[in-house]
Amino acid sequence: MIGLYDARRAAAEWLRDEYDLEELPEWRVAADDDTGRAEPQCIAPVCPDPEHERTDATVYSCCPEPVVDVGDRLLAEYLVALLNDDRGAGESK
Repeated sequence: MIGLYDARRAAAEWLRDEYDLEELPEWRVAADDDTGRAEPQCIAPVCPDPEHERTDATVYSCCPEPVVDVGDRLLAEYLVALLNDDRGAGESK
């Protein structure tokens, strides 16, 4: 089983490579309108557009990828907290 430090580093490297990111984004709980669910159950980067509220769960066409459906709001909130805490993963130990 992979240790926590190695898991954080691997996830950070994958996100950078998969989405061609220079640095890791700040994350938010988001709603993917395609799912038809009543409450947000996705995670997505915070949109840099100054017109958007940071806590707005709506995903607009200008919002950065990825939008990941995790299937549960509580899990989405947990993953957002972990990813935001780990934004520096891989830079230092």
